[in-house]
This record gives sequence, structure tokens and C-alpha cells, in this order.
Amino acid sequence: MKLKVKKINFETGNVKVVVLNSEDAKKMGGKAGDHVLVKNLDSKTQKSLIAILDISYSDSIVAPGELGFLLDMGKSLKMAERVSIFLAEPPNSFKFIKKKIDGHSLNSEEINDIIFDAASGLLSQIELTAFITGVSINGMNNNEMTALTLAEARSGEIFDFGSEVFDKHSTYIAVSVM
Repeated sequence: MKLKVKKINFETGNVKVVVLNSEDAKKMGGKAGDHVLVKNLDSKTQKSLIAILDISYSDSIVAPGELGFLLDMGKSLKMAERVSIFLAEPPNSFKFIKKKIDGHSLNSEEINDIIFDAASGLLSQIELTAFITGVSINGMNNNEMTALTLAEARSGEIFDFGSEVFDKHSTYIAVSVM
């Protein structure tokens, strides 16, 4: 489906979301929360990206034939004039989230995928909530906790304290009086 881009002055933070008119969503067979592939028709060099679909039931927000780009998405796709949009499969990390909900342990690669996709804005709030619920209900073993901690650390900026680090936290000196 080919659509004209409409800029929406709204920001989600880190989640990659596009807004489609309800009529176009019905034609495409999409529903809110689906993953969609968005391709820039104005650029032959720029790759497609995956986003999460939101639906507008108001033509004043996004009219038929338009795809609403929130401010954060404009940064990701260099604000194209025209795009094509297709339904896409959820990322592999979604399968791993289901695996955790079903009570299975996850290996470090699976946890890395979940954290990478979460940090990249590829998972919806519902998918992230499902992961947290799966962990809350089924717990994590030591290997999973270690993998999660390392994946979270790698997802951001790591500060190097150097080779000699001293911790003075909670130091207590007891003095006895005679």
C-alpha cells in the first residue's frame, strides 16, 4: 500500500510507531499493535524499517492515503514524502517472550535479542509487559539473570572506571572507649 507521509507533532520516546487511518488499516488487514514494514519510496539507498502500527479513527489526524509519522520516526526514515507499508512478522524476540511466558528458560542469545529489540524501540509496550510478566511468574535462573544484566549493560553506554576502583560505600568504623 502506497501512502503519503504526514508529520504528526507527537513524540513517543523510543518506540517506533506509525499511524494509519482506520479505512487503510482495514484494507491492509492491520490492527493496532501489528508490526509493519515501512519503505521510503523517495530513496533508493535507505533501508526499510519496522514500526508498530497505531490506528486513527479521525480523518483530521491521518486521512485515508496518509501514514502518520511521529517526530521520533522522522529521525529514523529521513522524513520521506511517500512510503509503502506492509504487514510484517513480529521480531524473533517476540517468540522468546512467549517461550518465557510458557515457563521455559532463555539462553543468553535470546535474552540479548529481547533487550536489543526493546532498546531499539521494536517491541510494543504490550510485548515488554508480557516479558516482564513471564519473568515475574516463572522467575529467572542464575544464567538468565547474568545474561539479562550483561545485555542491559551492553544496550547503553558503558563507563570505564579504570583499573583501580575503590568503594567506600557503607564503611563503618567502630571505636571502643576504655
